[in-house]
Amino acid sequence: MVASKKNGYLILNTGTPDEPSIPALRRYLKEFLSDPDMLDYPSTRPEEYSKGFDKIKNRFASVLRWMIVNLIVVPFRPAKIQHKYKGIWTEEGSPLLVNTVKFTEKLKKFTNGNIQIGMRYGNPSIESAIKKLKDNGTEKLFLVSMFPQYAEATSGSTFTEIDRVLKAENYNPELVKVEHYYNEDFYLKSLAKSIIDSEEYKNSEYLLFSFHGLPVRHLTKSDISQSHCQKIENCCEKVSENNEFCYKSHCVKTIMKLADIIDPDKPFKVCYQSTFGPEQWIQPNIVDVLEDLAEKGIKNVSVACPSFTADCLETLEEIAVENHEDFEKNGGESVKLIPSLNDNDDWVKGFANYLHDKEFESTK
Repeated sequence: MVASKKNGYLILNTGTPDEPSIPALRRYLKEFLSDPDMLDYPSTRPEEYSKGFDKIKNRFASVLRWMIVNLIVVPFRPAKIQHKYKGIWTEEGSPLLVNTVKFTEKLKKFTNGNIQIGMRYGNPSIESAIKKLKDNGTEKLFLVSMFPQYAEATSGSTFTEIDRVLKAENYNPELVKVEHYYNEDFYLKSLAKSIIDSEEYKNSEYLLFSFHGLPVRHLTKSDISQSHCQKIENCCEKVSENNEFCYKSHCVKTIMKLADIIDPDKPFKVCYQSTFGPEQWIQPNIVDVLEDLAEKGIKNVSVACPSFTADCLETLEEIAVENHEDFEKNGGESVKLIPSLNDNDDWVKGFANYLHDKEFESTK
């Protein structure tokens, strides 16, 4: 009998500043916005350079992008958003990290192997986590993305960084990638139960599903055929190899299945949040949707955020504070955030069973 390999699990999420201070925010924003998968327009990856004019254009764009990040955003943005981070910070620290740690500690009860947390930006870093897994003798490494819906700016960027670190460490474990799970029962059922059981949902007139926004350009870029995205009717609802890694398609299909499970007894709508910059983003924007609901006389709205498995700035501040205040100004009464899955027991157990299934599949 062949001995089983020693397993390790790398729990992956976006990241967070170390503290709600100006210096920490500057460090975080610089790392975050310097990622060419996150702020990718125009393209700045050397491997995407072509000859002649395009090469010159991309080099110019790289310089321009460096100037925007280092001369405009990093020096001035932290002072404008510091109060938002201070408003959600807990005695334990950053909510995103605290919730991820709690999830991981519970997950350890159901798995055999070393488990480490690696944040794409900030600490604990992917590099530090991989070094610990290597030192622990991990032979089969499960890369566990906490992003249910795939996007190049999240999961894609994270796996690119993992590849870089593995090469730098000359570390070659067997890899099992969990790139997305938007259509998996364990995720959908845990999410549905968390919504239905919440007081926020029960006491609302209207339900919003708010996903993190993404530039439309990212959607069309993910369509390798360039003949599907935005070019055929209801392109996101169709099952096709052309939208296999389309973020919006994952979001739409999440809600199609989730609505069947919940069978909401109140009206609902899908929207997107956290837009940044002047280009076109996925619509509708939650700000516009809430304004429209207020004008129609809707007073109490609950919001579930299916793309966030751990509560963070975008849920605790943007939805629960900022959007709530804007809704009140437009005549509404309350916008209530339905908590993310965080370390919900059903969610953790479901995830553990899912990983066990992945382990079994990988040994076939």
